Amino acid sequence: MWLWLFSLLLQLVGFLVLLVALLLVYRFKLRPTPPTVLLKKDWEKDVVYLCQFPLCPSVRSISPFALKLETWLKLTGIKYENIHSMKFSSKGQIPYIELNGEQIPDSNIIIGKLKEKFQVDPDQDLPEADLAMGHAATVMVENHTAHIGFYYRYGHHMENFLKTLKLAEYYPSGKAIKNWGRVQPTMTRFRSWLHGIGRHENTEVWEMSFKDLAALSSWLGTKQYFLGSKPSTVDCMLFGHLAQFLFIDIGFPQKTFLETKCPNLVELVNRMKQELWTDWDESIEKARPKPSAN
Repeated sequence: MWLWLFSLLLQLVGFLVLLVALLLVYRFKLRPTPPTVLLKKDWEKDVVYLCQFPLCPSVRSISPFALKLETWLKLTGIKYENIHSMKFSSKGQIPYIELNGEQIPDSNIIIGKLKEKFQVDPDQDLPEADLAMGHAATVMVENHTAHIGFYYRYGHHMENFLKTLKLAEYYPSGKAIKNWGRVQPTMTRFRSWLHGIGRHENTEVWEMSFKDLAALSSWLGTKQYFLGSKPSTVDCMLFGHLAQFLFIDIGFPQKTFLETKCPNLVELVNRMKQELWTDWDESIEKARPKPSAN
């Protein structure tokens, strides 16, 4: 009897695994890709439409990738307009851009395509060795340091994160923000466990990010910018990501480490903000949703 039940259970589990596999194959391989629906239907030629989350106080964007990309657009002088939306791209990513009727996701791919399209490249005079270092720093920050930051703010301090940035006030739906606040911590902790970060003690995880920040600080040294005397793409990346630690006041241990051990990185962030974001506070309030009249 028990052997029969165990055999039946194995068959059911096998059936469920097969069903999930078939659904995944259909979802990602067989199902036709729906046509892309542009957010900006009356677009102008050669204007970059930056599709990103609505703005919020203090840090401007909860997406370091959006902040990086918009800072890069300001640095290069490419004409762009913001489209604030909660809609993700065809690849399930945000930010993305719309350019001449085409949707392009992923900040690094976007930057590469815009360099080629507009023949504007703040990195063009840099030596190959410096470009390689900038690439290594970008991969480290975006695929390691940033995930630790997300683990802290979403996995363990979600309520304070939403409250501090007043997202229920600045985003279109306060109810949606509350629902997001309920599910995101569990999702983040599970994803971090799969990634491997979530299997360590928190103090060990924070220490991993400290080593990243110390490495960045060591490379920056006494230079004004990461690769020399002028800002480049990697500085936009650092600004977008380090601003999350420095400008969101929820007790990030990385902020304490930056301020006590890496003052040159703090100065870099402040320098980038001062030079490229003179309208920081004004633009945030300008984009704030107006209360509906009842």
